[in-house]
Amino acid sequence: MAIQVNKSLKEFVDLSLSFSPHPLTGDITVLRDHRAINAALKNCIMIAVEEKPFNTTFGSQILQLMFEMVDGSTASMLEEEIRRSINYNEPRVNLEDVIVDPRPELNEFKVEIKYLIVGYEEVITFTHILSPTR
Repeated sequence: MAIQVNKSLKEFVDLSLSFSPHPLTGDITVLRDHRAINAALKNCIMIAVEEKPFNTTFGSQILQLMFEMVDGSTASMLEEEIRRSINYNEPRVNLEDVIVDPRPELNEFKVEIKYLIVGYEEVITFTHILSPTR
């Protein structure tokens, strides 16, 4: 008699850094699975190196590149830095693709990150707009 073990997929849970209360419970909002990973990816690319206490290697140099010209060469440097930051800082994902689209007329870059959550088979796309102001 064979016993089948139904191994459930790992669930990822993070707290929302906006610290906004949940509308029904009043507790801090909890992010799950791909929403938690998306928030973590955004933190990886938007936090400067040495900005995070006790982990001075976390983050990226994206903010330094935001005041360069909005063109293809800067987009290429941003793409490389995003890849490096995610591969080094976020072990929960397997990065599939990073596409950085310069938009000089809007003074911004559109970033599209395609990734697989470790243990899942669905490719998830996360889009973020980088502009020199926060």
